[in-house]
Amino acid sequence: MTLRTMRAATMGLTLTLALVGCSDGSSGGAGGGAGGGAGGNRAAEAPFDPTRLAQAVPSKLAAPKGWKGEEPLVRSGGQAQKVCEQAARFSCVGLTAMGGSRYRPEKTDQTESFVDFQLLAYDSVDNARVGMKALAADVRKGKSDGLKPLTVDAGADETDAYAYETRPGVVLRVGTVVAFVFGESLPQDHDLQSFATFQVQRINTTATGKNPDA
Repeated sequence: MTLRTMRAATMGLTLTLALVGCSDGSSGGAGGGAGGGAGGNRAAEAPFDPTRLAQAVPSKLAAPKGWKGEEPLVRSGGQAQKVCEQAARFSCVGLTAMGGSRYRPEKTDQTESFVDFQLLAYDSVDNARVGMKALAADVRKGKSDGLKPLTVDAGADETDAYAYETRPGVVLRVGTVVAFVFGESLPQDHDLQSFATFQVQRINTTATGKNPDA
C-alpha cells in the first residue's frame, strides 16, 4: 500500500503522495535514523487526545500568505487503530489518534506544489519513539537510489529528513506526537524547513493548552 492509498483511506482525501526513502536529518547520525531533540518539548510529553491533535494539525486559518489549506481531518480511537492496521506502515501500539491536512499555493501557475502534514498521536513517549522509528524506516524502504541527505532543524525531539528529486520530506517526533511533513516542488520562501518548524511550533503551542490559531 502506498502512502497515497493509506492517506486516502485515513483522511478521505485524494493525494499524490508517495512514500520515498529517507536519509538522516540534522538530529540523526549517519545511517542511524532519528536523533536527540531540542529539550524544549516537555509539555508535549503528555498524551494528545483527538481534540488536542485536531488543533495541532495545520488549519486552513493558519495557512501562510499565498497558500490555501484544505479542511483538516482526524481519526481517533478504534477508527485510527483500524486504519493503522490496514495500512501496516507504522506502529499501531498506543496510537490514540491520527490526522492530516494539505496546503497548496494560491497561484495557479504553481499547481504542482503542495505540502502535506500527517500526525500520529501516541499514549506515551516510548510508544511515540517506536512509531517514529517505524515510520522513518518505512519511508526509506527500497528507495536508496537518488536520495540526498537533508538538514532540517525544527526543534523536534527526533528528526529524520531527506530529499528525493522535487519531493523533500521529514519525519519528526515532538513528545508523544509523530509528524510526517512532505512536499512537492516547494518554493525557496516556503521550503520544508519552514513548514517543519511551523508544525513543531504548532504541536508545542497546543501542548501548553493554547489554541495555535488564536
